[in-house]
Amino acid sequence: MRSSLRYCARCIAVAALVLAVAPVAQAQVVRVVLRDSITAAPVVGVLVSALDSAGQRRADGLSGDAGTVSLRLPAAGTWTITIRRIGVRPKQVTGVQVAVGETRALTLALASMKQFLPPVRVLARTTCGSAPVGDDRTGALWEQVSLALRAATITQRELEALPPLRVVERTNVLSTSLQERESVITRDAIGTGRMVQADDADTLAMLGYIRQEEDGSTLYFAPDEQVLLSDSFLATHCFSTPKRDASALFAELQFKPVRGRQVADVEGTAYVDVNTGELRRISYRYAASRTLLPSYAEHAGGDVHLHRLANGNWIVSRWSIRMPVFGRIADSTQLSVTGYLEFAGVVQELHPNLPTPPPER
Repeated sequence: MRSSLRYCARCIAVAALVLAVAPVAQAQVVRVVLRDSITAAPVVGVLVSALDSAGQRRADGLSGDAGTVSLRLPAAGTWTITIRRIGVRPKQVTGVQVAVGETRALTLALASMKQFLPPVRVLARTTCGSAPVGDDRTGALWEQVSLALRAATITQRELEALPPLRVVERTNVLSTSLQERESVITRDAIGTGRMVQADDADTLAMLGYIRQEEDGSTLYFAPDEQVLLSDSFLATHCFSTPKRDASALFAELQFKPVRGRQVADVEGTAYVDVNTGELRRISYRYAASRTLLPSYAEHAGGDVHLHRLANGNWIVSRWSIRMPVFGRIADSTQLSVTGYLEFAGVVQELHPNLPTPPPER
């Protein structure tokens, strides 16, 4: 089921979030307990994955408040367990034998060995058509970006791990310089996070992020964490780092469509905190189609913000998508951008000992 928001023959399409977990028939389980190597305290919010003999990821999860995570394996055999923690060097345990129907327990001590980013180089490596790998800055940044994105997808999948959250969605009318002219709250509710998600990643890769409808309206689509991690997104984009970051506080990983793309696509920048290694924000704009979007609609695009909750889980805490509004100015016969329509949302974590704030006005 898909709902849409239309304004001046322009609209944004969003899909209702449907979460379904298929029943697992296999009984093989690896239960991992993570402890700090110095304090022995539980380590929360760590991404733990099980890789098969071919190196393919077959199960993953985030460690909870007790520092534990249980991975259900599709088959018995020899497995590799990887432990990835934002801002810390990854750890790997090989040769984990799991028999049919067995629950294998592993207790691991984690040391806080910070993984510092390589310095910005004049010649930055560009990776096209696949995920960046390696020890250079592009590969190191993608490691941190993908870790946060994958943690957010796991959090959405495991709703029981989420605390009460307040979701506020708005429709904003903006000027050509993005000054707010009007704002209307379209949703203010207590729930389990973001109530919308992007279109299917393969469909976006094939049909594009801007589509003309038969009734003359235009659909604008935004990428979410699942799209950004998808094979189809990786196959159709290039990744690189700039010669110099705009701010000393954030390292930048840039992405843009591969050459030859014939549909409207997205390009943008992921911003990683240089001190913690945490992904803070992904900004995007539309690219590769001047037929559907003229170059003077320079602010068409949006942002995706990520936030780590107190229990170690990750959520998309803010998102936005801006669509141009076209019109004629004065006596001109040519269309120009007269402003932007923005669909935006924010998620607020509710603390159990504090009263719920009143709805925004």
